[in-house]
Amino acid sequence: MTKDQARLAIIFSLTYILFCVIVSVFPYEYYDSDSSCYSSISQKLAYQPIQKWCAPQWWGHGGNEGLFQDHPPGILWLPAILVRLGIKGSVAALCANFFYILLSLYFVFKLAKFWGEAAFGWGAVFGFVLTPIFLQYLIRANQEHPLNLAIVAGIYGLARSRESLGYKVLFIAALIFAVFIKGMSALILSMLAMIYWLVVSRNRKTFSLIVFAHLIAFGAIFLFELWYKGITHTGFLQAYLAFQGGRSIGAVFHPGRRIYSLLWYSARALWFSSPWVLFLFYGIWRSKKEKPGLFKDPFLCFLLISALGIVLFFSLSDRKADRYIFSAYLLLVLAGVRVLLKTKPKVADFLARQKKHLPVYLSLALVIFAFLRIFFHSRLYRFIRFWPD
Repeated sequence: MTKDQARLAIIFSLTYILFCVIVSVFPYEYYDSDSSCYSSISQKLAYQPIQKWCAPQWWGHGGNEGLFQDHPPGILWLPAILVRLGIKGSVAALCANFFYILLSLYFVFKLAKFWGEAAFGWGAVFGFVLTPIFLQYLIRANQEHPLNLAIVAGIYGLARSRESLGYKVLFIAALIFAVFIKGMSALILSMLAMIYWLVVSRNRKTFSLIVFAHLIAFGAIFLFELWYKGITHTGFLQAYLAFQGGRSIGAVFHPGRRIYSLLWYSARALWFSSPWVLFLFYGIWRSKKEKPGLFKDPFLCFLLISALGIVLFFSLSDRKADRYIFSAYLLLVLAGVRVLLKTKPKVADFLARQKKHLPVYLSLALVIFAFLRIFFHSRLYRFIRFWPD
């Protein structure tokens, strides 16, 4: 580990510890049903034998009893481990989620830096942090940040997979992690991996890795099913797919509804990834006059096609929620920041000059935003609600 890497590790370790202290000291109440659910169940799961962690129960949360089969149990495991390590049960899920946030920001930096300089890496990180969606979901205990981590780490691993075995393992691990965090939503990473192959790499080794990773993921699912049946004497997959499939495909196809859903999600994409998404429109204007090759950048094309793919994918369902296209917001932020740095080199120069201080600034920003989010939590729980479901 280099001196700079050690410095970064110390800064963000202290940031993580301070965040855990903040949410432990200051009162916080879960208002969204997902966070409340996962926090409650993970606290009780912590006191169960580990061999039974594949099959958590509702344990009366929300008046429900029986096996919890709405999602795979991966989202519950880290909070349960933290409870066992002595973290206060009511905040363990928040501490787990902030760990996912810091790690996802790390991979956002690494992915952006791989496709540019450190300036693009820091611009991408600060861009994502300074968005309505990040601030709204900063203190939650749901699946969006860990799924985001799986997606950005997976794409980074895929992008560098030809360099070493470690990056191949990273992509495979990210895919398995996505499956156990949010089940069918792991298809987002599958879709983005194929888009990356089609738009950026187009080589047989990358395609083979994608196929091999999915075979490994199916193997992990099979082993989990055996584990689950061994504990409960019933299957998980059938119940889960029936529940999720029924909710997603329950409505009869209707073109008007699909258009409405597309407009609804498009409005979310524009708002929650602002202000950085606006630089895309600026880039379109500039590309017609001064920079005709701006949108020929393969990474920028990948980001835009992937964000559009996620929006279209969820527009096919009648189910609507801001969080479903969480990863699309990040992709649009990355695209907007990339256009900004290409059209305004002075911004990139400024970030390059400040790169030594940026980790400290980011740490301070996260701590301040944590305080503000707790303070405004009961007053401004959902930021600005427009165009209700």
